[in-house]
Amino acid sequence: MISVLTPAFNAAGTLRRAHDSLLVQECRAWEHIIVNDGSTDATAEVIAQLSRDPRVIPLSKPNGGPGSALNAGIRAATGSYIAFLDADDEFLPQHLSAHIAAMEKDPTVDLFWGGAEVIADRVEETLVPDVETGHGLISVSECVVQGTLFARRRIFDTCLFTEDRAIWWQDYEFVQRVRRDYNVQRFYSATYRYYRNSGNSLIDRVIRSLELN
Repeated sequence: MISVLTPAFNAAGTLRRAHDSLLVQECRAWEHIIVNDGSTDATAEVIAQLSRDPRVIPLSKPNGGPGSALNAGIRAATGSYIAFLDADDEFLPQHLSAHIAAMEKDPTVDLFWGGAEVIADRVEETLVPDVETGHGLISVSECVVQGTLFARRRIFDTCLFTEDRAIWWQDYEFVQRVRRDYNVQRFYSATYRYYRNSGNSLIDRVIRSLELN
């Protein structure tokens, strides 16, 4: 029923934790597509271990960035729904079942975003650059977070993620394009655990480069 996509680049230290959060889901009808995006650490070895579970579908490709990895996973997906799980984050146990229930309650909704529980060591880590206004910082809980996206498979027939590596906000950019032709709604229940203290996330690297931290 649900294809869960995880792009993984040098994620050996957190990938197993992310996958383990699928094992405790209330909804059991899932496949986990893990895309090794040219990792240089032990990510491939971790994926090989996880692949002992037949529900895990491993993919490997040269490094092309998040958008490229996500699109590779989308093309391999077989589920009616597609969910996204970053390699350093977790689903809470009700994540998949809550989204399925919301989709069944309103068949007109094509894509949900939102509903992140933020794990951070400092208050400053709960803030990220505000892409919409182009200046200042905004709370993660008010942002489009890639891992919270939950969509019907059909939208990917016409919309894929940008593979332009200069666009680090590919999740926000994707949602803005999708909403032109599809029904996009915010999901308010916090069912996704977003780790801002991993120290090596894309957002962390962007903030350091902008000298905002």
